[in-house]
Order: sequence, then C-alpha cells, then structure tokens
Amino acid sequence: MIKRQIYLFGEFELKTHSRSLVRDGKEVVLGSKAFEVLFYLLQHAGAVVSKEDLFQAVWPESFVEESNLSQHIYGLRKAFGDRAGYILTIPGRGYQFTAEVRIATPLDQSLQSQPGGVLVQTVRERTQVVIHEPLQTSIESASHPQLPQPERVSNFRLIPIAVAGSLAMVSICLLVYWFLAHRVAAHPIRVFGYLQITHDGHDKYLSGTDGSRLYFTQRSPQLGEQVAISGGSPAPVPIPIPNSWVGDVSPDGSTVFIISEAGGMTSANTLWTSAVLGGSLRRLASAVSSTWSPDGNSLVYATQEGEIYTMRSDGAQPNKLASVGGFVDSLSWSPDGQYLRFFKDGKLWQISSHGDGLHELLSEWRNASPKVQGRFGTDGRFFFICDGQIWTLDERHTLFGAASVEPVVLTSGPIRWTDPIPGKDGRKLFAVGATRRGELVRFDSQSGKFQPFLGGISAEYVDFSKDGKSLLYVSYPDGILWRTNRDRGVPVQLTSPPVYPKLPRWSPDGKQIAFVDQSPQGASAIYTIPSEGGAAPSRLLPDDRQPETDPGWSPDGSSIVFSTSPEQFNDPRPVLRIFDTGSRKVANIPGSEGLYSPRWSPDGKFIAASTVDSLAMKLFNVATGQWSQLNTGPVAFPNWSSDSRSIEYLCWLDDPVVRRIPLDGGKPQVVAPLGGEQYTGFYTSWMGLDPADSPLTLLDRGTKDIYALSLSSK
Repeated sequence: MIKRQIYLFGEFELKTHSRSLVRDGKEVVLGSKAFEVLFYLLQHAGAVVSKEDLFQAVWPESFVEESNLSQHIYGLRKAFGDRAGYILTIPGRGYQFTAEVRIATPLDQSLQSQPGGVLVQTVRERTQVVIHEPLQTSIESASHPQLPQPERVSNFRLIPIAVAGSLAMVSICLLVYWFLAHRVAAHPIRVFGYLQITHDGHDKYLSGTDGSRLYFTQRSPQLGEQVAISGGSPAPVPIPIPNSWVGDVSPDGSTVFIISEAGGMTSANTLWTSAVLGGSLRRLASAVSSTWSPDGNSLVYATQEGEIYTMRSDGAQPNKLASVGGFVDSLSWSPDGQYLRFFKDGKLWQISSHGDGLHELLSEWRNASPKVQGRFGTDGRFFFICDGQIWTLDERHTLFGAASVEPVVLTSGPIRWTDPIPGKDGRKLFAVGATRRGELVRFDSQSGKFQPFLGGISAEYVDFSKDGKSLLYVSYPDGILWRTNRDRGVPVQLTSPPVYPKLPRWSPDGKQIAFVDQSPQGASAIYTIPSEGGAAPSRLLPDDRQPETDPGWSPDGSSIVFSTSPEQFNDPRPVLRIFDTGSRKVANIPGSEGLYSPRWSPDGKFIAASTVDSLAMKLFNVATGQWSQLNTGPVAFPNWSSDSRSIEYLCWLDDPVVRRIPLDGGKPQVVAPLGGEQYTGFYTSWMGLDPADSPLTLLDRGTKDIYALSLSSK
C-alpha cells in the first residue's frame, strides 16, 4: 500500500508524512500554512494556480486577506534562497510553480529493500496531479485535493489493490466531470467587423451606453450628445453647467455623471449626477476619475491627491479605500463587484472593492503610449485596454489555467482608438477612431491669420538653430525627427521608430539635439543625438531613476535645465534640475519644488517655469537665486521672445489663444487668436515661435468618429 509521499524538486524534498521541507539533508523551517501553500503548488506544478483556489485549499472555512497569502509566498521564496524563482507571480492570475517535480513513494517496509522499492513519477503536464492516497468521492474534494496531515497510527494499513484501482477510476471520472463542468472555450477574441456610427469628423469624447444609445461630448463647440448604437443623427443631451461634459452612464441607463471643468491641467473637476431625460443636478465630490458600481447603487472616484473613495449613488456614506498617490485615471469596477482597476503613471493597478490587495498588473508589459485607458467587458471575461490600439486581457479560466497572461492586440493600422466602451450584449465594443493629421501653421501679423508654414506639413516641435538658418521638426503622427534648412532644403531624417522624440532643443553651438523619449523601463528620459545624424540617441543621465522631461540649454551651452515631472503632468512634487555638461553633475534649483516646463531666457539671466497646476509661471533670477511670480493664467508651451523681454504661451481656457506677458509687470496680451480652430499633436497641442517671434502651432486636420467593433471569441 502507498502510505507516504515525498515531492522532489531541485535539491529540495517535501515529506508529507512529517510535514517537513528538506534541502540537501537539512530541514528548512516552515510554518503550517506556508507548508500547505507549498504542497498545493507542488500538486499543481506547471499550472497557474489562482489565489482563490489557494484560499479555498488552505483556508477553506476562514476569511483571509490577500496580504496574508502574499506573506506566505514571500516566506517560501525566502526559504528557497537562490531558488526563489521556483514560484512565479502571474500578474492578475495567481502563482505558478516552475520547477520540475517528481513524486517518490516509499512502499511498505518489507518492500523497501527490494529493487523498485521507491516509486518515482514526474509531473510532466500542467494538469497532472499524482495522488496515491485514497480520495473522497465528492466533487469538492476532487477539485481541492486534501492537504497532508501528520500520519496517524491505524490498524488498517493494507488496502486491496483492487479497491485502490477502483478509487483511482472514480477520481479520474470526477476529474473529467469537473473539466466538463468548468471548462470554457479557449478561442481568442477578435474583431471581425467595423460600423461607423458618426460621420461628422469632429473631436469627441465617448463616455458610456445604456444598451441602445451612446453618450458622448463634442469638444468644440462643447456639447453633450447621444446617438443610437446602430447609427443615425445625434441628439443633444442637456448639460446645464458651462465647461462640462457627459460622463459614465449608470448600469440601468437612467443617470449620467456630469463633470464640470476646473482650472489647470490636473486640478480636480466637480462630479455631479443628472437624470438622462433631464432633472436636477446632485453634486457629489471633487474628482479626476469616476465610475459606477455594477449594480448602480454606488460609485468610486479618485481625487487629485491620488485618494480613492466609494460612496452611495446619492452621495451619502463616502468611504476612503486607499491612498495610491499620483494621477488615477480610467477607473473600472469588475462586473462581479469584487475589485477595481485603474491606470496610474501609465501602469495598470488593481485593488479590492474593500480597499485591500493593492498591486500592479502587467508589470512586464510595456504599452506604447503614456495615455492608457481600460474597461471591463460586460460579463467580466475580458478586460479591454486602449493605448492608441485596442488590446484585450483574456480573463477566462480553463482547467489549464488562464486563457492569457498578457494583453493581445485586437486592432492595427492607421486609425488611433480612444474611449473603449463595451456593449451591453458583450458582442460589440464602441470606441472613438481617429485619423491623425495636422497642418503646421504660422501666425501672420499683417493678415491676423494663421498661414501654412513649410507647405503645411503635418509636424510639430519646430526648433530653430541659433543663427535661424536651420530648423528641427517632428513629423506627426509617425514621430520622426527631421533637420532641414529654412530655405526648404531636402530634409534629413535623424531618428527612426520606435524612438519618438518630443520637445527637441538645438544646442547653442548647433552640434547636439536634446529631446525626451521613453526609456526601456517606460519612464520619460532625456536623450541627445548629433545634429548631423549618423548615431543612435544616448541617455543624458543613464543611471537616473527619476522621470526627466523638457530639456533646455543655457545660452552658452554649458548646462541643461530640465524637470522631474512626468510627461503627463501628474507629479504633485516635481523639481527643476540643472545638468553641467562639463562635470556631468546634476543639482536641484533651490525653491523649484512644484514647478515644471523650464525655459532659459536667451540672455541667460532668467529661467521661467510653470506651476504644477499650470495656472501661473514663476521666474528664477540666475544671479540672485530669487523667485518671482508671473500671473499668466492658464499656460502651456511657454516660449521666450528673442529679446528676453516677454514670454509667449498657449492659453487653452475657453477659446484657445496665444498670449504674451512682459517681464516689466504688465498684463498678458492676446497675440494670436485661434478663431475656433482645433489644435493637435502628441500632447494634444503644441506652440512654438519662429526667429521673428511669430507663433507656430499644429492645427487639427484629422477626423474623429465613433465606431462599433464587432467581437467574436469563436
């Protein structure tokens, strides 16, 4: 009779009869629950084991927080020492035991001295579990094999082989039954058709659906609208608050969020609710992201400070779940109500709806854009991710584990997608599809209008050499850095994808170009490249672990000023730093906390920078080390005039205009109204100056419409 088991992996032995772990003949101390967790992982070696299965197997009658399991996994890895990699974390799925496992079974003492007295079998397949002890004949015990207990003395040590064989057959039947009862089709989901819903091409933001209609906000003029999911003419949605837009729709389709704008790029907006067919408004909270619970009785929202709250749909009983810091975006509540997902700093995070178990998902997956969105499918089988293209994370589970452990791309091609909204029937995914194209224009002071520049090419980030004879630009949307002569000479390509230069700056001597791009770790970083080309970009600070953006050369080329604020402007405590090109040392600028987007004046006397809320600018006197305030109002993409006496910038509030503020204390003046034109670019907008201080910008000549994507998983 088989009465004991020894699990062999690497130099380790797990002995079920003594509930001990041995390495090279020496016992490794494990707690009782850690032993049971390890035993369950060994039984399912090679398979992805969900946390729920581990909870059911190790703590079947108790409620245990996820952090408890995590501590036991950490303890096992610590016990394994240099073999800690035996237990692999599968983001969003659970754990996988990766080492090859063999099962040694000592037979009755009278047989151990004979050849073959120890049976050894290898767990070769992910789902194969070798069980020698009799099984309980129930579906529950077949799904969750009994964990070993200390051996008890019994007078009945021998069981006929025939009985053991019968029990083995029963176990196999139960296993087959379990598989048939729980398996799901592993066919990957795909998009097999597109239907264009709107046809006006206007810029719009898609917010939700009630199953028969789609709700969206047209950006210019700002107007809430609805349209049938089959297409047709849009109808207005009354929004009684200026500078606001329609948000998520409640699950029953009766109520919508209304979000009213606040000043500044990341200042908190005000969250309201309103009946779809009109009615009184209810003010709920100040929030930067929000969504409904699956039953519509509650909502979750995030504050500007990175705190996540839940509350009842009537605004009562606010409850703080967690403080995660940073800018929380694209909150989504799982259909079963168990957990929440959101994006922070371009990374996907998950937390339970009770506020515990916060952890990052897909840590090894590098998305292609700093702006990422996500939504659960209606039935929770799929999680959709949008970073310009649409991806899906397959949440289905089979006997062999999860259907996928990383996102699979659903779309490709020139259309860029945003705002994914799953349909109520699970067979459609609605999204805004954009064909991106811009027109580079220059403001002509004589005509008072913007005119095409460089033939109206689709390009941004124009920067001129010190003598004004040559210039740089980045083509949009393919993101290639070019150098050309101002007299329209043949452009020279300096970079190639996947490098996407942003905010390039020409060094004063014309030999180097500094720009921003993502590092291999996904953070924004400053790179330099020779202006003549012929070399790959190199990191300015290869050992820096902080984000870096917005480089600017000093007029003599001896220094580069930059900000630690991420490109998404979501760092509440950025600082300005100066890199010395000679010593290659870096130092913080005193008093620069909370500032970003630095600009060095052409005469070298000042450094201007925006406040983190983008509502004003500060001026640093390089000689005295003192700061002063410039009351600009909303500011983006500031540029010094060539004489260092004023700063021009893009003001996006209400009707966007280019303004100029003098340093002598005067008030901002309008330089160039955009006349209702929409701008575009990698950061949605961009503004620069030519050597004569005439504003340059990239006007939007693309189209944005709502599409229905038909989905199939068979």
